[in-house]
Amino acid sequence: MTRLEECMSKVQLVRQELMNSNCEAIVIKKQSNFSWITCGGRGFIGLASENACASIVITESEVFLVANNIEAPRILKEELPADFCSPIILDWPTDSTADSLLAERFSPYKTDIETEAWFKSKRMLLNKEEQLRYAEIGTAVAAALEDVCLHIQAGMSEFTVAGLVSAALWTQGIEPITLLVAADERSQTVRHYVPTSKTIQDGVIVSICARSKGLIVSATRSVAFSPDFAKNYDNLLNVEQAIWNATTPNTPLSDILETAKSAYHENNLTDEWKNHHQGGATGYMARELRVDNFTSDKVLPTQAYAWNPSAKGIKCEDTILLTNEGLKILTPVSSKWPKVTKNNHIRPDILRRNV
Repeated sequence: MTRLEECMSKVQLVRQELMNSNCEAIVIKKQSNFSWITCGGRGFIGLASENACASIVITESEVFLVANNIEAPRILKEELPADFCSPIILDWPTDSTADSLLAERFSPYKTDIETEAWFKSKRMLLNKEEQLRYAEIGTAVAAALEDVCLHIQAGMSEFTVAGLVSAALWTQGIEPITLLVAADERSQTVRHYVPTSKTIQDGVIVSICARSKGLIVSATRSVAFSPDFAKNYDNLLNVEQAIWNATTPNTPLSDILETAKSAYHENNLTDEWKNHHQGGATGYMARELRVDNFTSDKVLPTQAYAWNPSAKGIKCEDTILLTNEGLKILTPVSSKWPKVTKNNHIRPDILRRNV
């Protein structure tokens, strides 16, 4: 399937929803949905943008790009397959009139913000092409993260590590949308490790969410310079495996959280689950669904998950895909990184240096 054919297959899904919506058009404004419908198009300017800098309008018979004269040429040339849509270009001083233009030309219409539940349900089910892209992205991200971690030295700052990881990703055209680094005692007291100037002496945890072609993978690796750093890591891997084993078709996500709570208790990490969320479904957002006590959504094949159990001084995290054959690790451990096997899954061990 070509990229254009894949895009049009998604357009057809939107048109089916359009038939049920009693309106003339559906307007896609969110960055996650922009990348989904365009099969990897970058509709952002800033990495953290929730909304795209252009809109995709889908009617019963046509597809339009609505953008200003700054963004339209770039997007048409670099971010969309040829012949995907017709452009509607506004002069940038008239940006504020875009909604009025949409209302005048396509009234009544609905936006993807209004219909986000439907869009999320569709973009979470990854087609074969998306699964292949995801596997390529995940392998590249894991290798880049591990390569940087293999060269971390005591005395480096968290800022330095973050910069090295960012460079390794950008070199491959991969966007580092979240970069967390925790050195020494910060790994004991903080769960969202926004980097600081703190230098590494005992060890470091590095966590990333990285995006390419709209798809986001998450991974964590740790380096120890002291024998006491990350000493309960194996227990946490047991928690992770309990969560993975529970990630089966039609299982409510809230049930998986209950499994996680029990696994923390069984591995002498009793209340650590209370100190950080456990992750959930991923895809075109870092967490499409973040599991809690009330997450009634059920696990389905072809969905991706990034579970991230953690405790004081330890964290494990990789991105997995649920296939009809079982779980596939999208961020596999490279040949250079130490490994441990859990339930037939090859997991990253702690890289222990001078220990």
